[in-house]
Amino acid sequence: MKNKITLQIKGVVLLGILILIAIFLFKGVISQGQTAMSCAEKTTYDAWCQTVPFDEVNTNYRYDNHTSCEATSYCSTGTCVNTGTGQCSIGPQATCDSTQGGVFYSQPKDEVAQCKIGCCLLGEQASLVERVMCDTLGKDYGVTATFRPNIQDELTCIALASPEAKGACVFETDLGRDCRTITRKECQDSAGEFHEGFLCTAPDLGTICAMTRKTTCVEGRNEVYFIDSCGNIANIYDSGKVDDVTYWSYLPGEEGIEVDIGDGLGNAGSKTNGYCDYLEGSTCRRYDRGIDSNKPSYGDYICRDLSCSKTNPLSGGLDRAHGEEWCSEPIENFENAKPGQLSYLLYCYDGEIQYELCDSFRNKLCSRNENTGTASCIMNEWLECITQENTKDCESIELDCKVVKGASIFRTAYGTEKLIRDSDTGEDVIGVCVPKYIPGFKFWNPEGTMLSLPGETPSSICGFSSVVCFVNYTQQIAVLTEFKAWASEECVETCKSIEDWSSAKCDKACTPVCLKSPLGSKDDLAKINGTWAESWQNLCVSLGDCGVSGNSFGYGGYNQWKDLFIGDKIDWATLPNADSYK
Repeated sequence: MKNKITLQIKGVVLLGILILIAIFLFKGVISQGQTAMSCAEKTTYDAWCQTVPFDEVNTNYRYDNHTSCEATSYCSTGTCVNTGTGQCSIGPQATCDSTQGGVFYSQPKDEVAQCKIGCCLLGEQASLVERVMCDTLGKDYGVTATFRPNIQDELTCIALASPEAKGACVFETDLGRDCRTITRKECQDSAGEFHEGFLCTAPDLGTICAMTRKTTCVEGRNEVYFIDSCGNIANIYDSGKVDDVTYWSYLPGEEGIEVDIGDGLGNAGSKTNGYCDYLEGSTCRRYDRGIDSNKPSYGDYICRDLSCSKTNPLSGGLDRAHGEEWCSEPIENFENAKPGQLSYLLYCYDGEIQYELCDSFRNKLCSRNENTGTASCIMNEWLECITQENTKDCESIELDCKVVKGASIFRTAYGTEKLIRDSDTGEDVIGVCVPKYIPGFKFWNPEGTMLSLPGETPSSICGFSSVVCFVNYTQQIAVLTEFKAWASEECVETCKSIEDWSSAKCDKACTPVCLKSPLGSKDDLAKINGTWAESWQNLCVSLGDCGVSGNSFGYGGYNQWKDLFIGDKIDWATLPNADSYK
């Protein structure tokens, strides 16, 4: 019995040894016939997440020996959201390229918020897409994208597009199918049945609304419109289509419906066409036989002519178009403006002439551009004129100034006029730069006519043109007192020391010009040179409402021309057209 048990044990041990030998031999065969495999993030032939022999592994990327790709993090399957292309895809993390806008999520696609399906609203377009696609389309087209995740139905989504699209909105009522011509959104909010592009009088809709021959104006629009029996606005009035069923069925652009623009100029006063154009001078108004030249063929409204008739005393004797601008008088008239003369901007608006005062004292003047036909009130930069020191700057196109010669508002230390440089000759001449367009002011109020210039003492504007002509004279023995009309030595010497001028210039600066030539008797010598006097009168009236002048209504002032000068001894012979000044 004992021998039998021993034999059995030996048999088991032998069997186990044989099995171990077999396993060892089997593994040896495998190791000789197969190569070790690796999980490659990328292979040498550009495939992603493959189990391949090591010699096919791209070692520039991640890899793992003796491990299945499903067990690695870099080759695990998930959802890739590509914000560049707007797509969601399922695949390994390695294929979700972040440089191309890819973002990897380990969750399934249906659990990623960016991959949820919803209604995407883009302007007047709508479609069911994933959220990431909706955002991408908004960026691509430069519009605001609105994503509605709660809407999953295609028809409901499309219905949200073009909320402002107009059409017929039908309601079921006890009286039948009522209808209103409104927008899609308004119809949806009212739980109506919307028909885009239709009018309520379309036979296909079977509404209770019917065609009429009535017309109306619509607030915010200029055209004349048909209205149906339900009070809905239909298409633009066209007498030739008053019984046209198609014209009463669809909005313009649908089923070939087009609006007749008529004469293309606003159809002012047209009996047959309601296509008014405000910019061309017409708009919808209720017909008035006292105003309108024609009565419309149908309805009570017409394209009113907005032009202004030349019979209006403000029109300047011309028919004026709607929107036309003009001036009460040309700006050139203000080169010799009279006290009280004012400049107005006028314009024709809605058939009436309206106006506005540019300025009460001519600091602004109306100017019309003949090339563009526009007019406006422009600044009268008259203060810039009197500080100019040469004729070129004075008469430049940037300034509206002119030169008055023979007088100057600025004085030397000797009471004589300061000179202005004649830019053409280079000579210094007696003269001054004054406004081309004469300004106005409260000449009756001295405090209201004060002016300060750089380096000058404030004084009255009119006071600038007041002058005392200093005359140097000597008493000679055995003859009468003789006025000297040439420069005194004292004046010239002082002039040289102060101004550093040449003798010739000082002689001119110190020579009185207010008296006539020193020939003849003492009485002749005492007479005022008429040309000099005229220069100062011209200077007076050029500075503003100064000097002797009638007003804009033709009434003369308190003084006569010769009253501007002390005494009445003016040498009229030296003054051209002297009779007009006496």
